[in-house]
Amino acid sequence: MSDATTIADQADAEYPLVHLLRGVGRDSAPYAALGILGHTLANSIGQMNALLVGLAFDSVFGSKRFSLPGLPQSLVPAGTEGLLWFVFGLLVAVKAVDVASALVAQWSLGVAAQRIQHDIRVAGFDAAQRLELGFFDSEATGDIMSVLNNDVNTLETFFENDLEQAVYSVVNLVSVVAFMAYVNWQLTLVLLGFVPVVVGANGWLAKLFETAHGRARQAEGALNARLETSLSGISVVKAFTGEAHESERTAAASREHRDASYDVMRIAARRWPVNSLIAGGWMVASFVGGYWVLNGPPLFFTVPLSGGALLTFLLYTRGLNGPLGAITGVVGYYKGAEAAAERVVGLQQSEWRVDDDPDDAVELDAIEGRVEYDDVSFAYPGTDEPVVDSVSLTVEAGETVGFVGQTGAGKSTLVKLLMRFYRPDSGTISVDGHDIATITRKSLRSQIGYVDQDPFLFDGTGRENIAYGGEDPPDEDIVNAAREASAHEFITGLEDGYDTEVGERGVRLSGGQRQRIAIARAIVDDPPVLVFDEATSHVDNETEVLIQRALDRLTEDRTTFVIAHRLSTVRDADRILVLDDGRVVEQGDHETLVDRGGTYADLWNVQVGEVGADESL
Repeated sequence: MSDATTIADQADAEYPLVHLLRGVGRDSAPYAALGILGHTLANSIGQMNALLVGLAFDSVFGSKRFSLPGLPQSLVPAGTEGLLWFVFGLLVAVKAVDVASALVAQWSLGVAAQRIQHDIRVAGFDAAQRLELGFFDSEATGDIMSVLNNDVNTLETFFENDLEQAVYSVVNLVSVVAFMAYVNWQLTLVLLGFVPVVVGANGWLAKLFETAHGRARQAEGALNARLETSLSGISVVKAFTGEAHESERTAAASREHRDASYDVMRIAARRWPVNSLIAGGWMVASFVGGYWVLNGPPLFFTVPLSGGALLTFLLYTRGLNGPLGAITGVVGYYKGAEAAAERVVGLQQSEWRVDDDPDDAVELDAIEGRVEYDDVSFAYPGTDEPVVDSVSLTVEAGETVGFVGQTGAGKSTLVKLLMRFYRPDSGTISVDGHDIATITRKSLRSQIGYVDQDPFLFDGTGRENIAYGGEDPPDEDIVNAAREASAHEFITGLEDGYDTEVGERGVRLSGGQRQRIAIARAIVDDPPVLVFDEATSHVDNETEVLIQRALDRLTEDRTTFVIAHRLSTVRDADRILVLDDGRVVEQGDHETLVDRGGTYADLWNVQVGEVGADESL
C-alpha cells in the first residue's frame, strides 16, 4: 500500500453508509419502522389543523356548511359559536394525537440511532483489531483514532439527529403536498413548478459538500495524528527544545483543517438562498389564488377555489419551507456521514485485513512446539526488497534458537510471521505439522508467549497486566509467573503490591520492571513456545542479569525464539542463526560460530571489545 493511500481509499463500497447499515442495522430495524410510522401518523394528523381552519372560515364567513370526510353531519353544531368551540375541540384532539405519535417516533428513532452508532463503533474497533500490524505501521495512530472517534461521532449525530429530521421532513413534505392537492390540485401544480429548481440546485451543492466534507475528515485525521505524535513524544520535544517547531507543525495541520472546514461551511451557507426560492412560489400562489377566489379559475384552470380553501392552501404553502429546507440540509449532512462511513468501511475492507479463519480451521489444544519455515518470503507492501527472503528453517520442540543480525535483517519479522501478525508472500510456516494458515489465530497465539523489546503495559494494576496473558488465571498462577520472571520481589515491595497501579504504559515503573512484568504475562498461561524480541536491549546490566536468569529457567522444555542485540543473551542457545538481508547466512552454536570467523564472530568481537572498553573505564 502506497503512502498516499488513505483509509477512505481502501473502502470498496459504492454507498458506504448503506453498506454499514446492512451489517449493523438489522436489530434496529423494528425501532426505525416504528419511528417512521409514528412520524407518518403525527404529520398526517397534524395537517388537519390547516384544513379545519379553512373549513371553519368558509362556514363562518361564507355559505358553505362545515363538512369533514368521515364526520357525520349530526355531530356538527348549527350555530357559529358552537361550531367554533367544536372546531377548537377537534384542534385539541388533533394536537394530542400529534404529540403522542411524535413522542413515540422520537423515542423509537432515538433507540435505533443509539443501537446503530454503538454497533458501528464496535464493528469499527473489531475491524481495526483484525488488521495486520503492517496497517498500524503505515497509518498514523491519530488518524485511526479519528476514524473510531470523530467519524463514528459524525455518524452518531447523523443517525440520532439528522436522520430523524430527514424522516420527519420527508413524511411532513409528502403529507403537506397530499393535503394541498386535496384542497386544490391545480394550484398545487403552480407551486410545485418551483420545486425542481430547488432540488436541482441542492443536488449540485450536495456533490460539492461531499467532496469538501471528505477533505475536512481527512484533514481532521491528520491533525489528530499530529497532536498524538507531539504529545506522545513530549519528553523528546522538551529535551531538544522543539516546542516552537512542534507548535508550527500543529498550527499548519490545524490551518489545513480550518480551511477545509471553511469550504464545508461556505457550501452549506449557499443552501439558504437556494431554498428561499420556494418563497417565490408562495408569492405566485398567493397572487394567482387571490385572483382565483375573486374572479374564478384563470387561464385553463377549472377547479373552483373558496377563500377558506385559499387560506388552507397558503398555510400549507408556508409549511413547505421547513421540511424542504430541512431535507436539503440533511442531504448535505448525509454526504458528511457518507464521508465518515467511507473511512469506517475502509477499516473493515483494508487490504491489511486478516481474513477470518476458514471453516475447517484447526483448534490447537496442545502442541509439542516443532516449528518449520518452508521457503518463506515476505516484503512489506509498497517496498521492493523482501525483509524475509526464501527462509527455510526447522526448530525442534524444546529447542532454543537465537536470531542475530543487523537492524532490518528480518529477525523480528520472522517470529511475527509465526504469530500471524503478517501473512507470508510465499512459502508456509507449520507448527507440529499444521500450516498456521489453517489454524485458528486464537488457538495459535495462545500457544505462544511473546515479549516485545518495548513492553507495553495497560493502565491498571500489576496483577491485571500479568493476568492479561491468560484466560482468567488464578492468583497462584500470577504469583508463580512473577517469581519465574524475577518480578515477585519488586512487586511485593510496591506500595500496594500486586494491586499497585502501574500507570498508562507502565510509566510508574522502571524499564526493567516493565520488562519483567511483560515476561510474567507471557508465561502465566504456561505456553509451549516463547518469543523474546530483544528482551534485554533497554535495561541496565543488573536487570539484564535478572532477566537472563529468568530466561534460563523459562526456556527449559520450551521451544524458544530469542532475538538479540546483545549476543550474551543467546550465547547459551542450542542454535544461533545469523540473518542478513532477510536470509540465514550462518547457523550453529556459539563456539562453532566464533571459531568459524564469519559474521557472528565479527559481531562477537565487536561486543567483547565494547565490554572490555566499558570495564576499563
